[in-house]
Amino acid sequence: MRDIQVCAFHGDEGVFGEALRDEAGSLRYTCTRKRGHPVEGPYSWVQVPTPAGVEGVSGLAAELGLDEDLVDALDAFRGAWVEYGVLEREYARLRPETFGLLVKKYGHTAVAAKRYTASAFLGRTLGELSKRGAILWHEGPATGRWSYNSSISWWALPPAPEWSTRSSWAALGCDVEYVPGQTEMES
Repeated sequence: MRDIQVCAFHGDEGVFGEALRDEAGSLRYTCTRKRGHPVEGPYSWVQVPTPAGVEGVSGLAAELGLDEDLVDALDAFRGAWVEYGVLEREYARLRPETFGLLVKKYGHTAVAAKRYTASAFLGRTLGELSKRGAILWHEGPATGRWSYNSSISWWALPPAPEWSTRSSWAALGCDVEYVPGQTEMES
């Protein structure tokens, strides 16, 4: 199985690791998008493997219980792949106060353009959960509000559903009313 992480600046961008062949077994990840990083152009980072016996997420994500709450949000769509925005919306419905705190801390593109957002933070946490096997990642088409991306992350609970079984932003007719302070108008 290839190791996947999510770009810290694009919560919807899953990136496969490339082995560095060092003693620790480190992997280099490169997000090939040319915009949205601190410096224009692709963005790379290195990940040293987590030592054996270390489980779950850490820092703010652990304090907020995202390792359980994001899985709970995904459980609403058990047996299907879920487009990132749909999962974000379900999480916001499940934990509105916590989602509001993340939007206040990191911002959201539905409020104002910003490089690192609540979506990127949640996407990074989803990537960690995927890396540990708690959830599954699949790259797929971006729809609706997220269609400004050429592709986006899709998530599911194990075992992997058929790829044809998907819940997309466009198909569900979602809107961004779940984002505190959102300024987008429906089209």
